Amino acid sequence: MRYTVDRMEEQIVICELEDRTTKEFPRSLFPINIKAGDIVEENANGFTILEEETKERKERIARLMESLWD
Repeated sequence: MRYTVDRMEEQIVICELEDRTTKEFPRSLFPINIKAGDIVEENANGFTILEEETKERKERIARLMESLWD
């Protein structure tokens, strides 16, 4: 299952699903370099950051923000 990292609170990572609901997971299940906005995928060992999808999402958001100023 894929999630977007919404935020981190102490030892908890709050992730958002596509339907905008959130779910909490222990921080220990994530890579050390996790940050808000990352797209992650759950697997048998915890979570993996989907680097390319995260990059595409950030670029899409940047384009949307830029269009607001045009």
